[in-house]
Amino acid sequence: MSERNDCGSFMGGLLMGGIVGALVALVLAPQSGEETRKLLKDKAFELGKEISDQTENIKEKGRELLTQDGIEIQESTDTNP
Repeated sequence: MSERNDCGSFMGGLLMGGIVGALVALVLAPQSGEETRKLLKDKAFELGKEISDQTENIKEKGRELLTQDGIEIQESTDTNP
């Protein structure tokens, strides 16, 4: 149960960090509007890729847990008729 909360906290922090970073970039950007938009687009792409990678990691961990639980359930039904 704790792992689920940690994952949610991480994803929330990642999202919040991306938003704060984008706002700081807008406020402190010394470049033109066109350059700033390109920078934001690149950062958004990187953030989307990171979220996608983390989602895949979470899915894989879920599959592993389901497989483990399935094996444990099968073993317990085999030993207890």
